[in-house]
Amino acid sequence: MAIQHKQTSIAKRPKTPEELTAENKALKSTAAALEAQVTDLQLALCDVYEMAALGGGNGGE
Repeated sequence: MAIQHKQTSIAKRPKTPEELTAENKALKSTAAALEAQVTDLQLALCDVYEMAALGGGNGGE
């Protein structure tokens, strides 16, 4: 009976349910933070657009 060596990577090993749950929780948290940033950016762009539509405010005139 010969010993066989498997070339596997630790990074490619299957994740445990606990690891997947923790990763899922972290990803959901990150997604929520990014959604909030996108919303803030959209509101800021609306403000800039309104300022530009009204003549640019105090800048350059």
